[in-house]
Amino acid sequence: MKKNLLKVLSTLLATTLVLGALGGCGGKAASNENTSVNKQEKNAASTGVKEDGKQVTITLWSQFSDPNSTDGNYAAFYHALESIKTDMPDINVVHEGTESESYKVKLKTAMAGNELPDVFFNWGSGTMKPFVDAGLVLSLDEYMTDDIKSRILGGTLDNFTFDGKVYGYPYSVAVASLYINTELFEQNHVKVPETYDEFLNAVDAFKSAGVTPISLGEKDLWPGLMIFGIHAIRMAGADAFNAALTGEASYDTPELVKAAKLVQELSVRGGFGESALGTSEDDAVAAFKQGKAAMMFMGSWLNGDCEAEDAAVKGKIDVIKFPVIEGGKGNSEEFHGGSGETFLVSSNTEHPVEAAAVAQYICEKMSKDQYLAGSGMPAWEADMGEAAVNRLSSEIANLTKDATGYVYWLDSVTGGSKADTLMDEISKLIANTETPEEFCKNLQKMNE
Repeated sequence: MKKNLLKVLSTLLATTLVLGALGGCGGKAASNENTSVNKQEKNAASTGVKEDGKQVTITLWSQFSDPNSTDGNYAAFYHALESIKTDMPDINVVHEGTESESYKVKLKTAMAGNELPDVFFNWGSGTMKPFVDAGLVLSLDEYMTDDIKSRILGGTLDNFTFDGKVYGYPYSVAVASLYINTELFEQNHVKVPETYDEFLNAVDAFKSAGVTPISLGEKDLWPGLMIFGIHAIRMAGADAFNAALTGEASYDTPELVKAAKLVQELSVRGGFGESALGTSEDDAVAAFKQGKAAMMFMGSWLNGDCEAEDAAVKGKIDVIKFPVIEGGKGNSEEFHGGSGETFLVSSNTEHPVEAAAVAQYICEKMSKDQYLAGSGMPAWEADMGEAAVNRLSSEIANLTKDATGYVYWLDSVTGGSKADTLMDEISKLIANTETPEEFCKNLQKMNE
């Protein structure tokens, strides 16, 4: 992630009002256009309004399958979907939401048959590359006006840019942290961990007390990527781990073998409870919300769930940095996360101007709303007004203020079959069916 993004994140809390002012300046500049032609062109690019008054239908796919979810990203997406009816009255958006893992299969099938919708959700980085390489998605450069560019925070386009061309807009900067149930820590007289040894002591203490130490929904496979990811960052360091993920360095190193060993040992000692491999992510989140687990390592989209009105843990959750591991090359200012999720536009769409406008509208609208809902930091400038910011989002912004490096979600960086291999191998690691040495050698085969 670029240095200017890190600077933005470090000053986010202190600059909310400034960002609002900047957003206002952008609007003022746009209103000064003094020719009817320019106004019509800008209107078409930003709202999709057709001069003949006919409504255009844009098909949209996403992984946001539950309109009633308290997950901040879901809430923000459905808010954008609803408001687009008023703000873009000449566009009829037909949405299909599919649960995350099923959505991945759906995309692969549509890609193979060249039957993609006009606009569709994607995780960015490595998962986007096959679509770009196959010419299936539209470059957004010609639709990205100077006014739009001025509102996008620096560095947030990195994971959507290939060969100098931009294919997606950002909407969030998400960071994974260690969520802790302060009530359970206090009731069981367990110290909030500042070191890795204290983290393991906490795991043992909660296991002895009959409380699940770390809630993990490994049935869905991707959650295991996160727990391995942070161990790898702490042991190898962000730069070295990023190099392995992109094929520029080896997975088969002493540091990554050690990271794998620590994850396996954590599983064997009961850190994830008795049934992590049979627990879905939804059930893992539900258990944490109900106060049945002491910790959870997850992305900032968990903030909304923790502060939801139906959460038994509302007001009882704190976020902390994952502890530094003694002997590791990583440090406490390196984080798992970044900006990556987006909406792509099919190169076969019959309405490229309108489709691009829908993608831009949803991303910018979600950027503000998901932040206020507590799912991550915004990737666009916006006036937050007097709205209360989610408490946990504020804490995470403070945690990351001195960030020196990021590693984005492992399945997004690698993409395709490599992501599948990563998930399968980590699942085996957690199940204790292969050694850490075998694990790293199997991963390195992807880079050969």
